[in-house]
Amino acid sequence: MVGNAAQRRLAAILVADVVGYSRLMEADELGTFDVLKERRREIVVPAVREHAGRIVKFMGDGILAEFASAVNAVSCALELQLRMAKANEPLADANRIRLRIGINLGDIIEDESDVYGDGVNIAARLETLSEPGGICISGQMYDAIQGKLEISVEDIGESSLKNISRTIRAYRIRPSDAEGVQEAQSLRGNERTTVAVLPFANMSGDPAQDYFSDGITEDIITELSHYQHLSVIARNTTALFKDRSVNVAEIGRKLRADFVIEGSIRQAGNRVRATVQLIDVQTGAHAFAEKFDRKIEDIFQVQDEIVDAILGRLFYNLDEAASKARQRNPTTSTTAYSLWLRGRQASRNGDEEDAISCLNQAIKVDPQYARALAMLSGLYGYRRFTGSARDTHMKIAELSRGYAERAIAADKTDAYVLEQVAAAYLMLGDGDNARRYSDSASLLNPRDISTAATRALVLAFIGEHNRAREIIERVNRAEPRVPPGWTVILADVQYLMRDFEGALNTYKTINGAPFYVRLLQSMCLSQLGRIDEAKAILGEAPTGFDIPAFARNCAGMCALTEDRELWLEGFRKAGVHL
Repeated sequence: MVGNAAQRRLAAILVADVVGYSRLMEADELGTFDVLKERRREIVVPAVREHAGRIVKFMGDGILAEFASAVNAVSCALELQLRMAKANEPLADANRIRLRIGINLGDIIEDESDVYGDGVNIAARLETLSEPGGICISGQMYDAIQGKLEISVEDIGESSLKNISRTIRAYRIRPSDAEGVQEAQSLRGNERTTVAVLPFANMSGDPAQDYFSDGITEDIITELSHYQHLSVIARNTTALFKDRSVNVAEIGRKLRADFVIEGSIRQAGNRVRATVQLIDVQTGAHAFAEKFDRKIEDIFQVQDEIVDAILGRLFYNLDEAASKARQRNPTTSTTAYSLWLRGRQASRNGDEEDAISCLNQAIKVDPQYARALAMLSGLYGYRRFTGSARDTHMKIAELSRGYAERAIAADKTDAYVLEQVAAAYLMLGDGDNARRYSDSASLLNPRDISTAATRALVLAFIGEHNRAREIIERVNRAEPRVPPGWTVILADVQYLMRDFEGALNTYKTINGAPFYVRLLQSMCLSQLGRIDEAKAILGEAPTGFDIPAFARNCAGMCALTEDRELWLEGFRKAGVHL
């Protein structure tokens, strides 16, 4: 009889273990143990998380994971085998870590954090039928994924499994069949950008300082592996190139990476200097190169600061570099992903119409494409501030909210989706949902400066002005070429903190900004008593621009009554009738 804490439910169970584990341990016990730990941390854990699974436990050389979706379970297994094969490439055949994987769809019993039952036992037995580097699934799994994954399977018939009273129909998926899943996923776009982080060079001339450069390298790899749309080469693979003179682009091609990160650390006196370069493997060109200089007070704090600075620059530039690489080699130009990339680039260039057109095409290709849906929600939310006709504002708001809800329903594990949806809800005046999704995005990608900028915007308008200012100033330090939207956030924060002069000066720094930024300058000028200048700006409004609606929409984002009134007051003083 199951205790009160136990629950019975249906799940896809994945069981994996290492082929020839005893032989590997006998040959090199410590080395095998270290590699296995690293593979778990850098391949197994990220892959399961990316496919919305849960690792129930590690068992010696084995893994037990569960998934609510059969498709996710098989996709994860294929991804595991692909990443393990890639990580094995530099190793001698005798030293390679290969997995056998078995997957079953069946009833399980959950008791506290563990799972039991026939569903688990069958998955464990199927694993023994798998080939090294392969996958074996039950008939129930096969039925659940038919038509959903473009893979070929081998029907191995009814099998008698140890301690299972009935025969189980089983199917094998070979490692090469993983390419089929990658091809099928091109409908959603090949969203994985593969990155190799070469060991940072210690330029201090003191081998005792290797720990510091090694720590920087490991921190960057660990943080990158948290990102859902990045595939990061395992550290033990790139470590083979430490202290070697290499052609970086050639190494990148050998590792099948899209980009290579290399850098160096030099300690001189009381300062630490770091350089980092992002190299496009296909062209050998630098996507970006930066230098970072920090004073040593607390060595561990300095390490964190350097990693923060590098990652902040890296993520913003990686997206742009990946977009350019995709356009240069448009093998998936008709996929949702490529359309999303084009839409995002159009949005960054200020072309809303082209961005919306690309994104609408993307969701025609894949109606569940969360990133495109989320970006549409943000763009339509933004249109409430740039649109001209008052009677369209309700419809625009409905579109924004609808796309936000669809995006969250499609994928609430992607920080980009959560970030875009948070911004959309804020622009709709829904501070509670804005805070909720911004918090979730920050938990997933705590070092992404774009996520941090959105979080600053949300915090500013829900009344946490000091925290918002602290975050946006940190973002602006990390990203020297600040996008105009982030500068607007800083100015908004300054205005809400009643620093009208500071806000005015910040708004003025934005070159080529849309007209509404001039309106925000007018608001600041009126608060400073410069009414004539404020009114002069109102006279510049394009034909049809609804200034009162813009003012009300801005005020509507504020959670605090006094902040809403402050926003409206600035426009009233300038002569806007509200």
